[in-house]
Amino acid sequence: MEASILSIVMPCLNGMPHIRDAIESVKSAIPTGNVEIVVADGGSTDGTLEFLRNAPVTLIEGPDRSLYEGLNKAIASARGEYLVWLNSDDLLLGGMTELWRKTQESLADIGTGEAEIAVDGKPNWKSDHHAREMSTASLLFAVPTINSRIISTGLLREAGPFRCDIGLGADRDMMLKLFGLSRKRIFLNSAVYRYNSHSGSRTMGATWKSYRDVHDANLQMVRVLHEEMTGNGDRELIAAFELVSTIARARAEFFNGAPAASLGSVLRAFRNHPSPRTWLRGKSFYLDNRGRGSGW
Repeated sequence: MEASILSIVMPCLNGMPHIRDAIESVKSAIPTGNVEIVVADGGSTDGTLEFLRNAPVTLIEGPDRSLYEGLNKAIASARGEYLVWLNSDDLLLGGMTELWRKTQESLADIGTGEAEIAVDGKPNWKSDHHAREMSTASLLFAVPTINSRIISTGLLREAGPFRCDIGLGADRDMMLKLFGLSRKRIFLNSAVYRYNSHSGSRTMGATWKSYRDVHDANLQMVRVLHEEMTGNGDRELIAAFELVSTIARARAEFFNGAPAASLGSVLRAFRNHPSPRTWLRGKSFYLDNRGRGSGW
C-alpha cells in the first residue's frame, strides 16, 4: 500500500451511460492528489468495456457472480492506503478532497462525510452522519451509506472480503465489522457522495421491487448476525431488526402487487416475534433512526 494514493474502487456491469459521469466526478471532486481508479467489470455488453479500455483506470475484466465479488476483486488490486467505493452510476462530490486530507492527517481508520440521494437527478435526501457516533443499532436501523466513507485499506482487509451470499445486506454486514475493528474515526460535515436512484440501478432502484429486495437482503443478513453476535443484548437487537425488516418487506410486497405474500410476511412476523417487548423495541429503534444517517 502507498500512503500517498487514494484508491477509488468500482464494481461494474453494463454501466453506460452513467459510468462516464462517475469517472469524471473523481477528477472534479479531487482535482489534485494521487488518485487511482480500479474498475472490476463483470462482462459488460453495452459499450462499457470499450469505454473503460480507453479511460484513465486500472481495469479488471472477467465474469463475477455479484457486484460484491467484483468489489472484492477491485479492493484486492487497490494500491492506496485508503479507499472509497464508487458505484458506476453515482458521483463523488467536492467535499471528498477535504475528507481525504482530514482522514490522512488524523491517521483515522474511517473518515465519514455526508451523502445525498438523488432521484432521477434531483436531490431529495441528505445524511446527518455528523450528528452522532455510529453504533450497532444505528448501523442496523439507519442508512449506512458505506460509499460516503474513506476507509483504511488495511482495516478493510482485516475485516475480510465482502460477503457475496447476502445481497445488499453485505453493506451493513461490512460496516458492523469495520465499526468493531476501528480504532479512530472522524467526520466531515460536507457532502462527499451522491447516490443516483433510478429504475436501472443495481443498488438503489426507485421501485417497490427494489425496496423488497433490500429488505430480503436484510433478512438474509439476520442469519449471519445470529452467527456473529452472541450476547443477550445483541440477540434482542437482532430480533427487533428482523421484525422491522419483515414488516418493511410486507409493505413493499403489498405495493408491488403481491398482497398474499404481504399478508404471509405479516403473519410470519407475529409468529416469529410474539413478545410485545420485541415490537416495542423495534418501533423505538425504527422511529429513532428513520431517515437518518448511521453516524460516524
